[in-house]
Amino acid sequence: MLYMDADVVFVHPPSIYDFRKRDIDPGPISDVVPSTPVFEMYPVGFISMLNFLVQNGFNARIANVAVRMVESKKFNVEKYLSEIEAPIFGIDLHWLPHAHGALNLARIIKNIHPESYVVFGGYSSTYFRYELMKNYDFIDFVLAGDFQEYGIYKLAEALEEGASYSEVPGLVYRENGRIKENQRYDFRKGLDNVFLNYEVLLKNAIKYHDVKGHLPYADWLRNPEGFTMIERGCQLNCGFCGGSNFAYKSNFAMNYQFRDPCRIAEEIEMSQDILGSPVFIAGDIALAGPHYYERLFKCLNERRIDIPLLTEYFKPFNEDYVKSLSKTVEDFSMEISPETYDENVRSWNKSGYSNKDMERSFSLAEKYGSKKFDVYFSIGLSHQNKKNVMDTVEYAGNIMKGYMRSSMRMSTFISPIAPFVDPGSLWYEKPDLYGFKIYGRSVSDVYRILDLGRTWYDFLDYETNWMTKDDIVNSTYDAEIRMTQLRYEVGEITEEARDTIIRNVMNYREGNNYCRNDRMDKHLAYMSKDIEWSHRHKPTLTSLLILLYRSYDSVIGGMSIRN
Repeated sequence: MLYMDADVVFVHPPSIYDFRKRDIDPGPISDVVPSTPVFEMYPVGFISMLNFLVQNGFNARIANVAVRMVESKKFNVEKYLSEIEAPIFGIDLHWLPHAHGALNLARIIKNIHPESYVVFGGYSSTYFRYELMKNYDFIDFVLAGDFQEYGIYKLAEALEEGASYSEVPGLVYRENGRIKENQRYDFRKGLDNVFLNYEVLLKNAIKYHDVKGHLPYADWLRNPEGFTMIERGCQLNCGFCGGSNFAYKSNFAMNYQFRDPCRIAEEIEMSQDILGSPVFIAGDIALAGPHYYERLFKCLNERRIDIPLLTEYFKPFNEDYVKSLSKTVEDFSMEISPETYDENVRSWNKSGYSNKDMERSFSLAEKYGSKKFDVYFSIGLSHQNKKNVMDTVEYAGNIMKGYMRSSMRMSTFISPIAPFVDPGSLWYEKPDLYGFKIYGRSVSDVYRILDLGRTWYDFLDYETNWMTKDDIVNSTYDAEIRMTQLRYEVGEITEEARDTIIRNVMNYREGNNYCRNDRMDKHLAYMSKDIEWSHRHKPTLTSLLILLYRSYDSVIGGMSIRN
């Protein structure tokens, strides 16, 4: 076989392709995630698919175009992509905010590499697979469904051998003018193929001389963080979630499935040995049940895990669980997303639980040594009005005040559910029941919104029976101003920081000049990114190399700016 740069290249697009040229004010839409409003964090499936391909003899790499664009004003996308040779370019359209970037990158790649195949994948690609294949001839395939480690491998194999596409599970393709779709892969087998191998990721970054192109998100070098997940799909039905039980069954023809606990422990051990970094465990370990979490904790103990772990919860947990966790993990933090203080509104939007039970979980977390507890609230919910938003902020403030003298840091956040409602979610599929008006009903709708918009108000694609778009936007500003005041009251920020943040929000709101950060994404950045929950790392050879690279990059970057 003629050596090529790679057999498969996973390309991650920015949300809006020309964000560096357009005067875009994205506002607060990414304040509670590690990435910027460019949404440069690629799906974690990239790492798992990369690992599976490499294990099975293929050359593969990641090209995080979004990170490269965020990092440099001078970065030339076309030149970068023209220097990469591969028969397959895989582009994620996982969440709708990437529709503009994904379609533009696909068109560019097809122009540069007309003989290569462009493949789309992810939740949104699966949902809109027929529209993508019908309307965009520069997209050759869609790999529909979840667990596509095996699917991308079979596609690479089929193209290499000139074989039929019929053996590629979940493949959507054109044949004789018709769109065809293959049967999906058995998800129980697919789960075994998932492995988040950071060693392969780092080796590839060196192999292809492209560290930044492999970064999970722009700030990853500054504070590396590992990631693992306990399940695919979900047992709960939050109305806004495109990965809910309802959405998963409807779009992926499968139920949720828990991963092998010892496999998760192996991934965490690898992060510990290679990165020495904290690890975020996605999925509610407590909700998985005692049999599951006791086995996970046993495997963690056997592997002597002593790095910080962040655990998330979909419902309040009991004392038996957190006691077991504390015996296993010395340094742990927690997070939960009640969405609102109002239990009735909460029950309309997710599996309901009482504030009393949630507050008991806070007390248990403090008792058993949680270092931090983050609590996330949302704006734009079904049955939520402006008063509910502000009452939620006051409730969030009271939570923080209750732990001012605690060894456990309590942080609360509130942000809009923006910019798009997830396709396949209950809100999206049953808007009348939940009181929603949704404007982005197709990929072309979403593309148009992103192409013409300038502010996050323009990008917001929904309103509810209780809140118009103006209400959602104004409630967001009001909530953040009050939340900033509350953070000052509990000692989280200084008086100077409080005044600066509030002044910045007010200027932004009134259309006056406001303080933008120095990154090309022009993030409003009025919420401090204290969602970065741990900076404690173990020294490893890789962490030393990351430090050296970061120092080198800082010096070179500084020289470039001066020049």
